[in-house]
Amino acid sequence: MKLRTVLANRFFAFVTGCALLGAGAFALAWLWEVPPARERLAQLDRPRVIDIPDQDWWTPALWTVLAVGAAIGIVLLVVNLSRRRTSTVQLFDEVTDATLGIELGPVADGVARELAGLPGVRAARGRAVVERHLPTLSVVVNAEPGIDVAEFTAHAEDTAERAACALGGARVATQVLLHLDPPHPEHD
Repeated sequence: MKLRTVLANRFFAFVTGCALLGAGAFALAWLWEVPPARERLAQLDRPRVIDIPDQDWWTPALWTVLAVGAAIGIVLLVVNLSRRRTSTVQLFDEVTDATLGIELGPVADGVARELAGLPGVRAARGRAVVERHLPTLSVVVNAEPGIDVAEFTAHAEDTAERAACALGGARVATQVLLHLDPPHPEHD
Protein backbone atom coordinates (compact mmCIF):
# COMPACT_ATOMS: atom_id res chain seq x y z
CA MET A 1 0.00 0.00 0.00
CA LYS A 2 1.33 3.45 -0.84
CA LEU A 3 2.37 5.74 1.99
CA ARG A 4 -0.22 8.38 1.02
CA THR A 5 -2.98 5.77 1.20
CA VAL A 6 -1.79 4.57 4.59
CA LEU A 7 -1.61 8.16 5.90
CA ALA A 8 -5.09 9.02 4.54
CA ASN A 9 -6.58 5.88 6.12
CA ARG A 10 -4.91 6.57 9.45
CA PHE A 11 -5.93 10.24 9.42
CA PHE A 12 -9.62 9.49 8.84
CA ALA A 13 -9.55 6.63 11.35
CA PHE A 14 -7.89 8.92 13.93
CA VAL A 15 -10.36 11.79 13.41
CA THR A 16 -13.36 9.45 13.53
CA GLY A 17 -11.97 7.65 16.58
CA CYS A 18 -11.34 10.92 18.45
CA ALA A 19 -14.86 12.16 17.69
CA LEU A 20 -16.41 8.90 18.88
CA LEU A 21 -14.22 8.79 22.00
CA GLY A 22 -15.17 12.38 22.86
CA ALA A 23 -18.88 11.73 22.40
CA GLY A 24 -18.66 8.51 24.41
CA ALA A 25 -16.69 10.17 27.22
CA PHE A 26 -19.25 12.99 27.44
CA ALA A 27 -22.14 10.49 27.49
CA LEU A 28 -20.47 8.50 30.28
CA ALA A 29 -19.76 11.69 32.24
CA TRP A 30 -23.44 12.61 32.01
CA LEU A 31 -24.50 9.09 33.01
CA TRP A 32 -22.15 9.11 36.03
CA GLU A 33 -23.46 12.56 36.96
CA VAL A 34 -20.13 14.35 36.66
CA PRO A 35 -20.91 18.01 37.57
CA PRO A 36 -19.25 19.73 34.52
CA ALA A 37 -21.13 17.47 32.10
CA ARG A 38 -24.43 18.00 33.91
CA GLU A 39 -23.87 21.76 34.04
CA ARG A 40 -23.02 21.88 30.33
CA LEU A 41 -26.22 20.05 29.42
CA ALA A 42 -28.25 22.22 31.80
CA GLN A 43 -27.15 25.30 29.82
CA LEU A 44 -28.79 24.01 26.64
CA ASP A 45 -31.98 25.76 25.56
CA ARG A 46 -34.10 22.62 25.17
CA PRO A 47 -36.96 24.12 23.13
CA ARG A 48 -34.40 25.55 20.70
CA VAL A 49 -32.64 22.17 20.37
CA ILE A 50 -35.93 20.38 19.82
CA ASP A 51 -36.85 22.88 17.07
CA ILE A 52 -33.61 22.35 15.10
CA PRO A 53 -35.11 19.79 12.67
CA ASP A 54 -37.83 22.32 11.79
CA GLN A 55 -35.31 25.02 10.77
CA ASP A 56 -34.89 25.92 7.08
CA TRP A 57 -31.17 25.07 7.08
CA TRP A 58 -31.56 21.57 8.58
CA THR A 59 -32.44 19.62 5.41
CA PRO A 60 -29.70 21.23 3.25
CA ALA A 61 -27.21 20.63 6.07
CA LEU A 62 -28.13 16.93 6.18
CA TRP A 63 -27.80 16.63 2.39
CA THR A 64 -24.42 18.40 2.53
CA VAL A 65 -23.17 16.04 5.24
CA LEU A 66 -24.41 13.08 3.19
CA ALA A 67 -22.69 14.36 0.02
CA VAL A 68 -19.39 15.11 1.77
CA GLY A 69 -19.42 11.75 3.56
CA ALA A 70 -20.20 9.88 0.35
CA ALA A 71 -17.45 11.78 -1.52
CA ILE A 72 -14.87 11.00 1.16
CA GLY A 73 -15.98 7.36 1.22
CA ILE A 74 -15.72 7.02 -2.57
CA VAL A 75 -12.29 8.68 -2.62
CA LEU A 76 -11.06 6.33 0.12
CA LEU A 77 -12.43 3.31 -1.76
CA VAL A 78 -10.79 4.39 -5.02
CA VAL A 79 -7.46 5.05 -3.31
CA ASN A 80 -7.55 1.75 -1.42
CA LEU A 81 -8.66 -0.33 -4.40
CA SER A 82 -6.34 1.26 -6.95
CA ARG A 83 -3.80 -1.04 -8.52
CA ARG A 84 -0.34 -0.78 -7.06
CA ARG A 85 1.52 -1.35 -10.31
CA THR A 86 5.15 -0.51 -10.62
CA SER A 87 6.72 1.56 -13.30
CA THR A 88 9.72 0.29 -15.20
CA VAL A 89 12.99 0.09 -13.30
CA GLN A 90 15.82 1.98 -14.97
CA LEU A 91 19.18 0.20 -15.12
CA PHE A 92 22.39 1.62 -16.50
CA ASP A 93 24.26 -0.78 -18.80
CA GLU A 94 27.99 -0.04 -18.67
CA VAL A 95 28.72 -2.14 -21.77
CA THR A 96 26.43 -0.21 -24.10
CA ASP A 97 26.55 3.01 -22.03
CA ALA A 98 22.75 3.18 -22.13
CA THR A 99 19.86 3.13 -19.71
CA LEU A 100 17.53 0.14 -19.94
CA GLY A 101 13.92 0.01 -18.74
CA ILE A 102 13.01 -3.29 -17.08
CA GLU A 103 9.39 -4.33 -16.53
CA LEU A 104 9.13 -6.08 -13.16
CA GLY A 105 5.98 -8.13 -13.94
CA PRO A 106 7.82 -10.75 -16.02
CA VAL A 107 10.60 -10.91 -13.41
CA ALA A 108 8.01 -11.64 -10.71
CA ASP A 109 6.46 -14.29 -12.98
CA GLY A 110 9.90 -15.89 -13.42
CA VAL A 111 10.46 -16.00 -9.64
CA ALA A 112 7.01 -17.57 -9.23
CA ARG A 113 7.71 -20.19 -11.93
CA GLU A 114 10.97 -21.14 -10.28
CA LEU A 115 9.33 -21.51 -6.86
CA ALA A 116 6.43 -23.47 -8.41
CA GLY A 117 8.91 -26.18 -9.42
CA LEU A 118 9.90 -26.94 -5.82
CA PRO A 119 8.64 -30.15 -4.20
CA GLY A 120 5.38 -29.70 -2.29
CA VAL A 121 4.40 -26.47 -4.07
CA ARG A 122 0.99 -26.63 -5.75
CA ALA A 123 0.92 -23.18 -7.34
CA ALA A 124 2.79 -19.89 -7.33
CA ARG A 125 1.69 -16.52 -8.67
CA GLY A 126 3.91 -13.48 -9.05
CA ARG A 127 3.21 -9.82 -9.68
CA ALA A 128 5.04 -6.53 -9.39
CA VAL A 129 3.60 -4.04 -6.89
CA VAL A 130 4.66 -0.97 -4.95
CA GLU A 131 4.94 -1.58 -1.21
CA ARG A 132 5.79 1.47 0.90
CA HIS A 133 7.32 3.37 -2.03
CA LEU A 134 9.49 0.42 -3.02
CA PRO A 135 8.99 -1.65 -6.18
CA THR A 136 8.40 -5.21 -4.98
CA LEU A 137 8.30 -8.63 -6.62
CA SER A 138 5.39 -10.18 -4.71
CA VAL A 139 5.01 -13.95 -5.02
CA VAL A 140 2.17 -15.93 -3.41
CA VAL A 141 2.92 -19.65 -3.05
CA ASN A 142 0.31 -22.31 -2.23
CA ALA A 143 1.88 -25.48 -0.86
CA GLU A 144 1.01 -28.79 0.72
CA PRO A 145 0.96 -28.89 4.52
CA GLY A 146 3.91 -31.30 4.72
CA ILE A 147 6.37 -29.06 2.84
CA ASP A 148 9.79 -28.58 4.42
CA VAL A 149 9.46 -24.89 5.31
CA ALA A 150 13.15 -24.43 6.11
CA GLU A 151 14.19 -25.87 2.74
CA PHE A 152 11.54 -23.82 0.93
CA THR A 153 12.72 -20.65 2.71
CA ALA A 154 16.33 -21.32 1.68
CA HIS A 155 15.25 -21.78 -1.97
CA ALA A 156 13.10 -18.65 -1.83
CA GLU A 157 15.96 -16.58 -0.40
CA ASP A 158 18.33 -17.92 -3.06
CA THR A 159 15.82 -17.11 -5.81
CA ALA A 160 15.28 -13.60 -4.42
CA GLU A 161 19.04 -13.03 -4.28
CA ARG A 162 19.46 -14.14 -7.91
CA ALA A 163 16.60 -11.86 -8.98
CA ALA A 164 18.28 -8.94 -7.20
CA CYS A 165 21.56 -9.71 -8.96
CA ALA A 166 19.78 -9.92 -12.32
CA LEU A 167 18.30 -6.47 -11.70
CA GLY A 168 21.78 -5.00 -11.29
CA GLY A 169 21.38 -3.67 -7.77
CA ALA A 170 18.19 -1.69 -8.45
CA ARG A 171 16.13 -0.92 -5.36
CA VAL A 172 13.61 -3.75 -5.75
CA ALA A 173 12.36 -5.91 -2.88
CA THR A 174 11.18 -9.50 -3.11
CA GLN A 175 8.29 -10.73 -0.99
CA VAL A 176 7.34 -14.42 -0.86
CA LEU A 177 4.11 -15.32 0.93
CA LEU A 178 3.70 -19.03 1.71
CA HIS A 179 0.14 -20.32 2.14
CA LEU A 180 -0.10 -23.88 3.43
CA ASP A 181 -3.12 -26.02 2.64
CA PRO A 182 -5.00 -27.38 5.65
CA PRO A 183 -3.76 -30.80 6.75
CA HIS A 184 -5.57 -33.76 5.25
CA PRO A 185 -7.74 -35.66 7.73
CA GLU A 186 -6.37 -39.14 8.27
CA HIS A 187 -8.69 -42.01 7.50
CA ASP A 188 -9.02 -44.89 9.97
